[in-house]
Amino acid sequence: MKMNRLFHHGIRGGLALALSVLLLWALPAAAETLRVTPEWLNDHLQQPDLVLIDARAPADYAAGHLPGAVNLPELATYRDRGRDGRIVEPPVMQKLLRELGVRPDATLIVYDDGSLLSSARVFWTLEVYGLKNVRLLDKGFAGWQARDFPVATDTTKPARSDYVAEVDPTRIATRFTTQLAITDPAQQLIDARSPGAYAGKVSKAKRFGHIPSAINIPVHENLAQAPDGSALRNLDELAQIYAEVPKERNLVLYCDIGRVSAVNYLALRELGYQVANYDASWLEWGNDSGLPIVGP
Repeated sequence: MKMNRLFHHGIRGGLALALSVLLLWALPAAAETLRVTPEWLNDHLQQPDLVLIDARAPADYAAGHLPGAVNLPELATYRDRGRDGRIVEPPVMQKLLRELGVRPDATLIVYDDGSLLSSARVFWTLEVYGLKNVRLLDKGFAGWQARDFPVATDTTKPARSDYVAEVDPTRIATRFTTQLAITDPAQQLIDARSPGAYAGKVSKAKRFGHIPSAINIPVHENLAQAPDGSALRNLDELAQIYAEVPKERNLVLYCDIGRVSAVNYLALRELGYQVANYDASWLEWGNDSGLPIVGP
């Protein structure tokens, strides 16, 4: 079974990863939409190549979900969410996705309660694990319910797949690769936390501040809020938000646990940037006194 050694944080493993990322990163792709609307999904619900993935907690899934959806809770994407945001190991994710019937040739549509935070984290995780046709449902379950579209309560039991976990190293950053990005003019760090966290006024880690060279683009700037759920802003609006970020740079995102930064990841993927999300994020960096920070 082919398993990527991405998660080793030793110098040799980190250097190998950094070199592979530099080789794999290419010119920016063209902008494209990576989400669907509730209306579109309702019209295509019977399409055989669709796999609907509910990123909410199991109890929420059991209370009602999109017909045919399988449950991959956001919490399942972490090794230990109480510690930091490190992504779940390849053997665990392979087992999960096989049980959920996820196939590489399927179109995966991820949704959550409507905040987009959980679905974005799952979206990013699926892309890290090599799945190419992943989409996100704007407005999530809240938007689906607001339109009186059908809801199911039975547990979907799909046929087991033969998915094999392969990590895409261009989609994930580590402590080591983030250190390299600080002084690399071809890369740009983006902090998706609040302005207060970026400035060092508040922190979920022992230390206060941000990673050197990072700019601050808070997650909420990417979202348009509505009573029926959040939606990612349209491409023109997103382009304005990131207008000062050069398209030729490779981007590294972080927040506290690689969760809200996954929304920025989705936005930047739509805009055609080459972007990676630092999974352990500030809870790792801010708690390691050996790593540099810009303090208040």
